[in-house]
Amino acid sequence: MEKLILKAGKYNTKDENRTKITMLSAIYGLMFNILLAAFKVVLSIITNSVSILGDAINNITDCLSSVVTFVGAKLSHMPPDKEHPYGHGRIEYISALFVSVSVLFIGLQFMKVSFDRIRNPVPIEFDLVSIIIMTVSILAKLYMTFFYSRVSKKINSMPIDAQSKDSLSDVVITSVVVASMIVYNMFNVHIDGYVGFLVSLVVIHSGYELIRDTFAELIGKVPDELIGDIEKKVLNYDNILGVHDIIAVNFGPDKAYINMDVEVPYNMSLVEAHNLVDKIEKDIETEHDLNVSIHVDPVGSYNKEEREVVNLMKKVVRESDKLISFHDIYLEDDLVHIDVVVDAQKIEKAESVQDFKNYVEDTIEKELGKKSEITVDRYFK
Repeated sequence: MEKLILKAGKYNTKDENRTKITMLSAIYGLMFNILLAAFKVVLSIITNSVSILGDAINNITDCLSSVVTFVGAKLSHMPPDKEHPYGHGRIEYISALFVSVSVLFIGLQFMKVSFDRIRNPVPIEFDLVSIIIMTVSILAKLYMTFFYSRVSKKINSMPIDAQSKDSLSDVVITSVVVASMIVYNMFNVHIDGYVGFLVSLVVIHSGYELIRDTFAELIGKVPDELIGDIEKKVLNYDNILGVHDIIAVNFGPDKAYINMDVEVPYNMSLVEAHNLVDKIEKDIETEHDLNVSIHVDPVGSYNKEEREVVNLMKKVVRESDKLISFHDIYLEDDLVHIDVVVDAQKIEKAESVQDFKNYVEDTIEKELGKKSEITVDRYFK
């Protein structure tokens, strides 16, 4: 089924439709859970087993996760409009958040039940039919865990990944129930509360990680390695002397935007500079499927006073482990304007940023006798 879904979504081709793959995966999961739930309901009626009926109800609630994933994928694919000019891609993250919260809730509920069992152990009825049915359920859910996991990795889908974790939580919880029944029947020992408590911690941690990662995407996270790769690529072009002020924002899994400033020789013509950045933009957009906008900064043409500032700032860069680079130097009415790029890992707080601004301003005034206005850009390595 995985191959059929990926083929239908034209996976790994230029016409790949990850939204279609997500929606088909959600429909498949929905149908799978409905059939599994129906099978268990029929068996619960035949055997009059409450545990099997409870497992069936759990499968029915899992259907809601599939519905949320489907609706989220559908809505996130809506085209941009006046109120949402960058599209609706982040709706996919909201659907992933819903499933992630459900995983956390399951873990908390299971912890409560396990804790109650530790305090008040009760005899566990050994029911061979129930054990067989729950074992079948474990295998089925394990299959869905791997199915969701493989698809999510291929198309980078957080909702599908969340459903994988949701299915895995069902696997471990049901496994605890089966193991507890067998151990109690063989040794008359209660382990369900203690093992269940440990398993609940794993499920809660999984839910926490899913929620943390989803919030990171909602805020607009872009992978650091992507920014680093783009910076290295841009610096390899002829006549690119430097790159700074890289701003990246994520409006959905396939809707990332990158803005940056590039430094070019001051004696390049406007047409040459435009053609160069236009090529860079197209190359990055083709390779990384990003929307790129580049601003050009001409460098190298300084008067005597500006050259003194440049030489001083080069000295500051050598002496300070916090300062990475500087750019956009110009004098206006004897006031020095300069942008500095600092290591964000070494200057984390607003107070530290202000302290560094004061340090640079004091250095310029002491060495050159000039007032200055410093703009600090924090760079995250």
